[in-house]
Amino acid sequence: MKNIKNIAVCLDLTEMDGVLLTYLKKLHDLIPFQHLSILHLMELEELPDDISALIPKLGKSLDQIIESELIESTQEHFHIENGPQINCHIHSNPDVEDFSDYIDRQDYSLIIYGKKTSYIGSGILSAKLVRLSHCNTLFVPEIGQPIFENVTIAIDFSTYSDKIIPIAKKFQEIAHSNIHPVSILKIGRQYFPYIKNYQQISADMEAEALSKYKKLQKKHGFSTALSIIKDNEQNIGKLIYNFAVQTSSSLIIVGNKGRNDEGDLLIGSVTEQLISHEKNLPVLIVKK
Repeated sequence: MKNIKNIAVCLDLTEMDGVLLTYLKKLHDLIPFQHLSILHLMELEELPDDISALIPKLGKSLDQIIESELIESTQEHFHIENGPQINCHIHSNPDVEDFSDYIDRQDYSLIIYGKKTSYIGSGILSAKLVRLSHCNTLFVPEIGQPIFENVTIAIDFSTYSDKIIPIAKKFQEIAHSNIHPVSILKIGRQYFPYIKNYQQISADMEAEALSKYKKLQKKHGFSTALSIIKDNEQNIGKLIYNFAVQTSSSLIIVGNKGRNDEGDLLIGSVTEQLISHEKNLPVLIVKK
């Protein structure tokens, strides 16, 4: 994701579209991308009879009508002379897995989905797609702001940490972001009543994490200090989210899966926690 050239956004003709397009415009101001694909899934297999009878009188197919509406609303957010090339895909097969397969075949640098809590619509589609697709994903809630002054990055020393740090450096360079790396230390505190040297083991684990992080810093030329939080049997996603709130972060960057996630999970457990219903910060999920 070092060079973002081809971005996609999933729109559904609701108020959420305005939130996503405003976010996209700000992202384009910072990192100009060349191509923007507007995606829409036709979830109805059959239209009501009264609407079906009206369509032929309009001189366009339903697909063409929706495409025109989506492109028009998108162009309102971008200046034609320096905006991206915009195209639209209306996916007529309502099967979500088929739609996800289409997305993966396009090799987008990034796809953006909206996360609804109060706007019309359940938001179930975007929640399914973020789990199914192999594309790097930005999950934007209704109140997500396109501000990148503070950005939290979750470091777990999996292969994804090597992918996250270059992205963080990009935000430092182009948006002058303050990057807040955080790592959650899983200590397994429930076993320590039976182990006398708990404090020493805890200190050793923290020192090991800092040593690993120094290697990452050296590898990527990254000087920002790491914050370490001991989990104390708490939800790791919640701890990362709370840290992001405390540092006034408006974006969390996380790897698709952590070291301890099962191989057959579509997304990792921590990522799942960060995009849950009650979380209100945008989450950039690095998948490739």
